[in-house]
Amino acid sequence: MRKLFKVIFAVFVILMAAFIAAAAVITYDVAGAFATDTHPLPNGAPIGQAIVVYDPGLTGGAKDVATKIGYNLQEAGYNVTLAGVKSGIAVDVAGYDVVVVGGPIYAGKPAKSVQEYLSSLSATEKQKVGVFGYGSIAIDNSDTAAVAKDVAALPEGSTTKLDAVVKVVSGSDVDAAIQDFVTRLLA
Repeated sequence: MRKLFKVIFAVFVILMAAFIAAAAVITYDVAGAFATDTHPLPNGAPIGQAIVVYDPGLTGGAKDVATKIGYNLQEAGYNVTLAGVKSGIAVDVAGYDVVVVGGPIYAGKPAKSVQEYLSSLSATEKQKVGVFGYGSIAIDNSDTAAVAKDVAALPEGSTTKLDAVVKVVSGSDVDAAIQDFVTRLLA
């Protein structure tokens, strides 16, 4: 009986340690800290320059969404640069006509790295700015105010004007949501 109790206790301790480790990874946005890569998607005769800044998230789903947004912008005629939120390229958005920022949503909030990036973003009036979030809980994307609150937590007093926001939900029609987002962004 004592051995059974020890085994149960050991399993409980291991499960609690795993839970605490998972919570720490999400809370401290470990994946965002490593988002330093940059990938250009050049276009033959571009109509402009676009940058898609992203936090890949733990599963990489947000990076997939960023890449699809990049390809949609490329199809619309833009030279596109995909940049991790911590990359040197992402720091200065001057020279870009379109700026897209996004990443995963954890516990109803954008990843900490995305929040920090949006807080420091200083886009010009001429730049088109879009924000995306990637999560598992659906939200009505037609309610722009609700989506902006859930996806793009801009700081109070921010002068950044959002031209489009979207929350992409895993398992939904991701391609249609992205295409609609890019269409609204470029309108």
